[in-house]
Amino acid sequence: MTEAVTPRWQQADEAVESLVAALAAAAARTADRSGRKRPRGRTRPKSTRRHIAEVVRAHRLAPGLRVDRNTVAALFAGHRDLVTNPVLVVAVAQACGIIAGQKLSAKKAARMRAASLRVAKLIARAQADTRPVPTPYAVPAPRVEITPRPEPTQVAPPQETAPVEVAPSPETPEETPQGVPAEAQPDAPRETAGSVPSPGPSVGRPWPQAPSIVVRRRRRRRARQWWLAAALLLLVVVAWLTFG
Repeated sequence: MTEAVTPRWQQADEAVESLVAALAAAAARTADRSGRKRPRGRTRPKSTRRHIAEVVRAHRLAPGLRVDRNTVAALFAGHRDLVTNPVLVVAVAQACGIIAGQKLSAKKAARMRAASLRVAKLIARAQADTRPVPTPYAVPAPRVEITPRPEPTQVAPPQETAPVEVAPSPETPEETPQGVPAEAQPDAPRETAGSVPSPGPSVGRPWPQAPSIVVRRRRRRRARQWWLAAALLLLVVVAWLTFG
C-alpha cells in the first residue's frame, strides 16, 4: 500500500524537515568538542551520534527509552516514530547543548517539544485524510496444462521357433548327396530298344514327392561333414608323411 502525496502530507514533511534541521544544527556545534587526544598528539574525531547517545544515557535525559547511535541516526533521518516523540527530541537537543558547553534553556526545550507535538498532529491528520492506494499487481499468466507424453511401448522380439523335422516318406527316393563322385552313384536302369516303357502309377499310388527343405538341409550338412572329415584325414596323412 502506498500513500498519495497530498497537501497535508507536504505540510507534515516540511515540519519534519524543519525539526530535523534544528537538531542537525545543534549537533554540528558539538563537532569541535567531540574529539579525544591520542598518545602522540593526534586527534581522532569521535562519532557524533555515538557521543550524543552516550551523553543521553549518562545524564538520564530520556528515562524509559533505549537510546543508541542507531536511534540518533534514525532521528536525524526523520523517522516518523522518533520525530513524534517529544521526550527523545528534547533529550537529543539537551545532549547536544551539554557536549557544546551551552546548556539548553527551558524556552528552547519547550520550543523543541512543541515542534515534535506539531509534527505528530500533522502526520496523524494526513494519515486520516489519505486513503491508501492499492499497489498494482501483475495479472497472473494463464495456466497452461501440459499433457504427459506417452511412454513408448516396448515390442518383444519374435521368438525363434525350432524347425520341424519332417521324416522322409518311404516312397520318396533319396537324393544323391552333393560332392559324391559319379562312380559311387548306382546306375539307373536303362531302357532297351525292345523294352516297353513302364506304365504310370497304378490307381491309388501317389506320385513321388520332392523332399522337404529340412531334409535337403540335413543332407547338405551331412555332405559338408563328410568333406571336412576327408580333408582332416588328408591333413593327418600329409603330416605323418612329412614329419614321420
